[in-house]
Formats: sequence, C-alpha cells, structure tokens
Amino acid sequence: MIFSRSLADITIVLVGFLFLYHSYKNKKWEWAKQKWFYFALIFSIYCLSVNSIMSIEPTETLAYSIFFIRWPIFAMALAYWVLNDTKSLKKFLISLSIVLVFIIFDTWWQFLFGKDIFGIETFGSRLTGPFTSPHVGMWLAKLAMLPPLFLILYNKYKLKQQENYLTYSFFIISTILLLSVFITGERMQLLLTIASIFILFMGFIFAKLFSFKKVTILFLISCIAVLTFAYFFPDTTQRAFFSTIQKILNWRSSDYGIVWQSAYDVWMQSPIFGVGLHKYREACENLGIYGSSYLTAVGPGVCFHPHNISLQLLSETGFVGFILFNLMVLVLAISSLKKHYINKQWLYFAIVFNIIFTCFLPIASGTSLFANKYGAIVWLLIGVMLATNKIYVKK
Repeated sequence: MIFSRSLADITIVLVGFLFLYHSYKNKKWEWAKQKWFYFALIFSIYCLSVNSIMSIEPTETLAYSIFFIRWPIFAMALAYWVLNDTKSLKKFLISLSIVLVFIIFDTWWQFLFGKDIFGIETFGSRLTGPFTSPHVGMWLAKLAMLPPLFLILYNKYKLKQQENYLTYSFFIISTILLLSVFITGERMQLLLTIASIFILFMGFIFAKLFSFKKVTILFLISCIAVLTFAYFFPDTTQRAFFSTIQKILNWRSSDYGIVWQSAYDVWMQSPIFGVGLHKYREACENLGIYGSSYLTAVGPGVCFHPHNISLQLLSETGFVGFILFNLMVLVLAISSLKKHYINKQWLYFAIVFNIIFTCFLPIASGTSLFANKYGAIVWLLIGVMLATNKIYVKK
C-alpha cells in the first residue's frame, strides 16, 4: 500500500484465490461456517442482485459488487491459512511493527523538513508521510492496534511481574503515537487515537496490570509533554485542536456537515436500496450539488465520497444494505469478544474492541469504505485479529 495500491490489491486477490484453492484441495471449509461470514455473503449477494438492479448504473455496480467479497475472504485467509500458527503470526507482527516505526519516522521527517524521505511534500496543512495522499493519520491510528497483540499472544513478559516495564512502555508509546497523529492534521484520526488509548488504558486497569498511583504520575507527565509540544507549534495545534472544537460546535455549517448533508440528499434519492455500490459520486453530481449555493464553502470536492461509513452505506446500498453490513459487523464483534468477556480477559477484550471500534465506528469520518486504500488496512486488521483470537482461544 505504501508503494503501490494496485500491487496491494493484486496481492489481496491472489491470496484469496490461493486460499480458496487450498480450502478446496484440503477440504477445509470450517472458516466458511463462521456466522459473520454468512452475513458478509448475504451482503455481497444483495449488492450483486438487488442493489445492482436498482443502481443508476447497473453494469458498473455489478462489477464493483463482485469484488467486495475479496475483503472477507482475505481476512479469513489470514486467520486460517497465512497466519495460522504462532510462528507466522509473530513474524508478521514484527514486520508490521517495523513498518509502523518507519511510517512514524517518515511522518516526523516530513513535519520537520516539509518533505518526506522520498521527496513527497505536505498536502497543505496536512501530512502524507510516505503516501501520496493525506491518509497517514488513518494508518497510524489503525496499525497501532496490532503491536499490543504481542502482550497477549506471546506473553514473553510475565505481565504482573513486569509492571514497571509495562507501565512505562505504554505511556511512552502512547505519547509518541498521539503526537504523531496530532501533527498529521487529521482530526477524526486524532479523536479515534485518543479514544483507543483510553480504551486500552481501561483494559489494563480492569486487568489489574497498572499501579494507579504510578499511572496518575505518568499520565500527568504525558499531558505536560503534549501541551508543551502544542505550545511551540501553534499552527498544528490550531488545526488539530481548536479547529476541531469549532467544527463540532458549528457542525451543520462546517465542511463536514455540508458533505454529510449532500450524502443525506443522495440517500433520499433511493432510501431503501441505494443508488448503487460505488456510484455515490455520479449520483451526487446528478443532483446538481456541484456549485450549488450551500456548498460554496467546500467546493466540488464534496462529491468525492460521503466521508462517513454509515452515510456511504445508506446512500450507495440503501437502508437494506446498511442493516446487512452492520449485522455482519455486530456478529463479528460478538463472536470475537464473547469468550474474553466471559473469561474476564479484559486486556485482550480491550484490544479486540479497539480494532473493531477503529475500523467500523458508524459516526467516524473517513475515506471511502470500499476503496482499497481504506479496505486493505481494515480487513488486514480484522484478519490479524481473527488469527490472534483463534490461536489465543486455543491456549
């Protein structure tokens, strides 16, 4: 994804086909019996049939609908084949942690010098890191969910006997991550990162792995570090903090509010079945939204995509598709969290909840749900979560 979105998509499709062949050859189809995967199939069939027929451009919607199923199959391939043992998963998590460190380093390099190490310039007041578009905050906020799986999968450190190590590491890493997302200029990703850190923090607390006194002191130190940084970089602080508050308080007239209003208008054109998968932009343009008076604050970019998972599902797949997709997410969440809740494994519960939370939060603002630049990282996270869950539950 860093160097070629096309190559990444080819890899995902190839892994999916090889996995299906592997399942056929070895008659191993237990993964297909997962309840959440049933709902993924139902959603895919709905898009291939009803949604395609009702689309403003049936042929194109049908073509895009065919490829949706690659994401759930890719996640299953990771869980039941590619990362099916501890050794493979360990190597992968180490590799991904190295990638995360590189992205953080490259993002800071761009922040300090105006260009990243590949010569990519900033995107206005937003950073891109090694990517050509300003989505590095999304990657940082989501990839950071994977390294904590080391704490669960390997238990290399006896957690309760290593409280000092665990506490210091958590706050150092959290502070670096928060500052790294802070400088990207991506508001929603900053809010998601803060929420994710808080959820992990609560997981440690409920698991009784943190000393409350030590945590309080380190929390104050982290706050002082963040506030000091914010003081010396007022322009970054203005976009990341003050402008975020301003947009929340004036949501309807903000650029986000206007884009969401346009998405609502598109949804109302076909509220039950939607305008067709991946047809939002055309439907938005057909409404004459480009150049209309109430959108002058943001310009024509308003029709690129709805910037929200729920509004994209509603506008493109209608209320029916919205329900089916979220049933898939709900069943995935319940099946992934149930045993950890019953066994009171609060740290792992927090990590799994965080992954689902950052991937599918209904009110989150973000890029297109079905685009490979977003879909790849989301379903990569889901696949690794399922693989770790599968191995961990066995133990």
